[in-house]
Amino acid sequence: MITQIRIVWLKELKDALRDKRSVMAAMSYAFFGPLLMAGAFFLLISQLTSEKDVEIDIRGGDYAPALVQHLNNLGIVERSEPWPAGKQPITLDIDASWAEYIATAQPAKVTLTADFSAQKQRADIRRVETAVSSYAQQLGVIRLQMRGIDPNAMRGIDLVKQDTATKGSRAAIMMGSVLVFMLLSVFFSGMNVAIDISAGERERNSLELLLSQPLSALQLVWGKTLAAGSFAIFGGLLSVILIPLIFRYLPLHEIGISVAIAWPMLLLILLTLVPLAFLATAMQLFVSFRAKSFKEAQTYISLVLMVPMLAVFGVEFARLKNQLLYYLPLTGQHQALLDIIKGESIQWLPLGVSALVTLLVSYILIRLIARMLSSEKVVFGL
Repeated sequence: MITQIRIVWLKELKDALRDKRSVMAAMSYAFFGPLLMAGAFFLLISQLTSEKDVEIDIRGGDYAPALVQHLNNLGIVERSEPWPAGKQPITLDIDASWAEYIATAQPAKVTLTADFSAQKQRADIRRVETAVSSYAQQLGVIRLQMRGIDPNAMRGIDLVKQDTATKGSRAAIMMGSVLVFMLLSVFFSGMNVAIDISAGERERNSLELLLSQPLSALQLVWGKTLAAGSFAIFGGLLSVILIPLIFRYLPLHEIGISVAIAWPMLLLILLTLVPLAFLATAMQLFVSFRAKSFKEAQTYISLVLMVPMLAVFGVEFARLKNQLLYYLPLTGQHQALLDIIKGESIQWLPLGVSALVTLLVSYILIRLIARMLSSEKVVFGL
């Protein structure tokens, strides 16, 4: 039995390697996905750590020279050139009655006009708001001191924050979306191969020829699963190697994050993805054999892939915390990867149970596919 499976596996793998489209599809998602995420993180870090002056329009600056000086000290200066195309003006209007309000200890009116929905200017707007608020607090402290009142009397509680978060736990918040690429790489990398060796072979009228050979339908399905699963594992391996390598060159230390994964942990991540690769392959073969054409299989699998994507993104962004998630397929692997990134101890029992459940579901799907191939409707796409 093993010999027949190995022959089918090598035959399908050889045919798939000849198809440049399948090879590129296996590499593209795992390769370009981390690159895109790294580019997005680089822009985000640049915005968060930018030390450039924020240039805004200041109207009525002559009424409040101390406020203008305070803004200048914080890197917020008056703009001397027209606003470029694509950027909305940020304007700070200081009321003409500023001196009167200050003299009578009344709140002075300052109006900040900007497009608060502009993504590119959000950091600049936040810096202006923070600067004006800090100056207002200084005025409040001075007014209380002039009246002989201790400013601390206004502070009912002195909250002291002690952050026990490690660089790894901070990294888990940011790297959660990157881990999604690792998990989904095994679903996308072998997808084209799975469709081609199932619905594609049926359209080329070579499926019935394979079934006429001296091997069982189960052996044929195992060989095809191993072939498509090899591409899925290759995509997972590529993402596991590239993601830590790419993010090593990002200035994550500037925002208090450190991503350093040792090689043993990278090997563990890859081993964690192996059961998931076979589940993805078995699911794609099952859907492809149920479809009546190559294009129909592509459509169905595109819809089916939404399930793991929604599951992972739902757990990641909803921050669901349930011990059951550690034992389920896909979510179990996701929780294990988060523990590795955080540097926390790995829960080996849930990880092992999740892997066994994943392999069990894959085995059930493979048996169902083998039973399906005994039907002429499935073999001929009727």
